[in-house]
Amino acid sequence: MLRILLTNDDGIEAQGIRRLAEALLDLKNAEIYVVAPAEERSGVGHGLTYRSALAPVSHPFYGLPVKAWAINGNPADCVKAACHLLFEDRRRPDIVFSGINVGTNLGRDIYYSGTCSGAREAVILGVPGVALSYDNWYAQDDFGQVGELIRPLLHMFCEQAAEKKLPADVFFNINIPHLPPEQVKGIAPAALALHHYEDKFDRQDEGYWLTREYPDGQKQSDADDYHLVKNGYITVTPVHIDATDRSLLADMAEWPLLKQRGQGTS
Repeated sequence: MLRILLTNDDGIEAQGIRRLAEALLDLKNAEIYVVAPAEERSGVGHGLTYRSALAPVSHPFYGLPVKAWAINGNPADCVKAACHLLFEDRRRPDIVFSGINVGTNLGRDIYYSGTCSGAREAVILGVPGVALSYDNWYAQDDFGQVGELIRPLLHMFCEQAAEKKLPADVFFNINIPHLPPEQVKGIAPAALALHHYEDKFDRQDEGYWLTREYPDGQKQSDADDYHLVKNGYITVTPVHIDATDRSLLADMAEWPLLKQRGQGTS
């Protein structure tokens, strides 16, 4: 039986993770577990809890036929706890889905996102991971027909996980436009759009708040996730967890100081 783990960064009572679970319930020969933060942990990146103890607690989950725990930690903590602590048979999940996040996680958001860290942590532990985010930041209570939109992708990833066909060391980052199904143009592979917004700090009485600006006329590649989502596509980006620039690594062997060290000279 396929073991599916769900997590998120919006908290165990968020609507997005409920929609994610509901979209998976029609899978045959699958068991679904939820391990999610007890409170919202958006923007925590890949933070881990090790200066205080984790305390998983069984949690009701909308009356759905899943077993759920809430954890006083971050998404990466939730995946670690599931893989090391919570399953009596100690069998790890076959696949981890993280989300559905309120708002997109595009481009460099993957480094800040707790949603993405849930999928990334799964891959670090040798389990396929998929992060899902929905472009409803300005309508956070409206999840539209997101379940219908993502169900084919979820089923495809589950089938590939069951057949051990998903690549190691890669998590998949999915972003979904806030559109009805008939207006979605399709599903597209996408690169990360690393420069589609600029940081901005707004000064208020209590201090400075970090916000964003999306400059008009900024050149974007047609293959970038930001461009594709804004033009009505569901995007799927494979993100390798090995961030080594291997072409530069080879060039660095010719740097004088590094070359000397490689030859054992001082």
